[in-house]
This record gives sequence, C-alpha cells and structure tokens, in this order.
Amino acid sequence: MTYKVVVADSSPSALKAAELALAGPEFEVYTFGDGLDAIEAIRDIRPDAVLVGFSLPSKDGPEIAAYVRSEEGGRQTALFYLRGTFESADVRKIAQGNHDGIIQKPFDGETLSGGLREMIDRKKDLPSLPEEPALEEVAAPENRPEKPAAGSCPLVAPADLEDRIRAVVREEILLSKEDIRKWTEEIVSAEFNKMLVEELKNVDTRKI
Repeated sequence: MTYKVVVADSSPSALKAAELALAGPEFEVYTFGDGLDAIEAIRDIRPDAVLVGFSLPSKDGPEIAAYVRSEEGGRQTALFYLRGTFESADVRKIAQGNHDGIIQKPFDGETLSGGLREMIDRKKDLPSLPEEPALEEVAAPENRPEKPAAGSCPLVAPADLEDRIRAVVREEILLSKEDIRKWTEEIVSAEFNKMLVEELKNVDTRKI
C-alpha cells in the first residue's frame, strides 16, 4: 500500500528533509512552499497524511488544517504541524484545526515515517460520524443507552474536546520550556565566546 503525503512548509530544507525521510515505494510525497498551492493539491490528491508548517505564503498552516478537516473524509486524514525550534504558534488557532500532533524540526526520518504509518493506519480504522438527526436522537435522555453496545464506538463527548485542548496547551508549554532552555544555552554560549574574543584581544602576543 502506498501512502500519499502532502508536506507544506516555507522552508525548502524542511521540504527536502521530508522527501528524504519518506523516500521509497511506501510513500508518495508532494511538497509545497505556498499554502494556497497546497490546498488546491489536497483537493485533487486526497492524501492520507498532511504535514504543514505554521507560516506559509497565501494560506498559513491552521488555514490548511481547517480545510483538510472540512473536506469529505478529512477526519480520516492524519494531520500534523511542523514547528521550528524558536517558532511561535497561536494555540487557539491550531486547536481549531483538530490536528494529530506537532513534529519538531529538524525531525528524525525513521521516527517520522514510522509515526506517520501508524497514525494513517489508525485514522483509516475510525468509523464515520452519523448524520446530524441521529446525533440529536441519541442525545435525547430517554433514548440514551446506559452503556455502549459491545463492539460499538461511543460518541465523542464534549469532555474529549476539552482533553484535546488541554493536551495541545500542555504540549505547547513543554515545547516552550524546551525552546527557552535552548535559547538560554545559545545566549550563554554566545556571551562566553564574546568574552573569550575580548580576552584574546588583550593578550600580548609578544610575551608568548
């Protein structure tokens, strides 16, 4: 089975890295540096997975994600954001996209391909949502079963959405902490190198 994957990111190096990570007969990769181009391609390609950066020309990542989820069968599409180390993101906007995860750049090829494969297979097994009248009928207190029937899939409760939002916020906090740590290390390293250069300037080479 071949998995169709659309990758949209403003960084050419990220697009190239995705192509290399997903090289081989198992994946069919389509890369785009413009958000509108990606949306138009998604309409025709019907990908199994979509990886989007936060900032792109024409349409940004959350807009692409919203389009994916609005399309027929979009709920069965694996959807991930690509995020740079120091790249900020609007938590409210990405939560609306109902994504499946955030992939930190630069990413490991083996981890990316394995994670995509697992998520695509899992999403394909999701049942289709019932029509709206059926949802209203089940929501009525007199028709609501005490326990779901064996082998059935219970409806998604509002609490599940809250859990998703909490998970997104928690993930953003953890990523922010890691970004701050790396940023602090870089500043300390830069300051140390600056001090070292200044000290070397003051060294009298004639005494060496």
